[in-house]
Amino acid sequence: MIFPRGEVVHKNLSTVYTDFPALLSTLRTGDFSGIIEIEFPENKGVIFVDSGEIINAEAKIGGDSKSIIGQEAIQTLLTLSNQKDGVINIYRLSPERVAIVASNLQHEILFKGLSTDFTQLDRLLLKLREEKHNGFIEVLTKEHQAMGVLFLEGGEPVEMFTTPESGPSVFGRKSISIFVENAIKQGAIFDVYSSQSKTLKKETKETKETKETKETKETQEIKEKKVPGRGEELKELITIFQEVLSQAERLVDGSLRRKGLFLKLFKESLIEKSVEFAFLDPFAGEFEYREGTIQFTGEIGVKNFTKGIVDCLVATLSLLEKELPKDKILSLKLKAGIESSLEQHGEALKRLGVGAITSLIFK
Repeated sequence: MIFPRGEVVHKNLSTVYTDFPALLSTLRTGDFSGIIEIEFPENKGVIFVDSGEIINAEAKIGGDSKSIIGQEAIQTLLTLSNQKDGVINIYRLSPERVAIVASNLQHEILFKGLSTDFTQLDRLLLKLREEKHNGFIEVLTKEHQAMGVLFLEGGEPVEMFTTPESGPSVFGRKSISIFVENAIKQGAIFDVYSSQSKTLKKETKETKETKETKETKETQEIKEKKVPGRGEELKELITIFQEVLSQAERLVDGSLRRKGLFLKLFKESLIEKSVEFAFLDPFAGEFEYREGTIQFTGEIGVKNFTKGIVDCLVATLSLLEKELPKDKILSLKLKAGIESSLEQHGEALKRLGVGAITSLIFK
């Protein structure tokens, strides 16, 4: 995560000459709220303090290692704090802002490297609002310089900070709309993260049953209600591709015991192909594939729908080859599995007038 810079309290304190436990005790006595950075040539970390109490921490040990979060990170940083070649920086922030950043340390990436050239940021925010998303969006320039971070709770923007080249970060919920407009105007890259904090998990668990009931109802309505412009042919086609995608997902995730990999790659292909096929834009809300089910509320001809999904399957295969360059067997299995799934529905696809499109999928 991109961390905010608050008001500087101490800068470039040497770990050799700083009694770190005594420093923490002083901050606790002073009812301090803010961020403590500890940086070494190979290791670094951040401790979050709210009204004198440590509420969370993140540590990275080694250049390419994953982040350590929570109590383990705190102990790791305390151990490192008395070693040489390290510096300590302390920044003051309000308790509310410390809390919101600290609560998002546990997160997972949903979309990475989205560009305003291909994805509309305002439509993305609308989609996240509909899904009551908890997490944050990192916004960067096209040169990958940090611009700011936007936090969402229940799909609603709750806080934002920008990162100027010098001086403290600028917070301002009221400036969110202006920030979004400027990002769209000048062009930006953004990464979308989902928060995995315990508080948010509890909220998600409490609303899961209601959400699933709503989704089941919506899916049933789509099956029973004839949407103008879709027709029975498109409904049949959706059922076929739903089976193809679910079988491909089971093959990829099951082979690697890595749940979610196929869906991640397929979503990336949707973004890639949404330039040509607008209905595939994940943030437009027309097409969605999740948990083995396709939901589609748009209006499109069967040939264009088929061409869009076929192109995404080809792109997904290509992305899988890049993700696992040494595992050629899985890519071949996926290709064969998709071809086999389509062949099983060969007669229906010919009757629907899209047999030629699907027969050339990997030619």
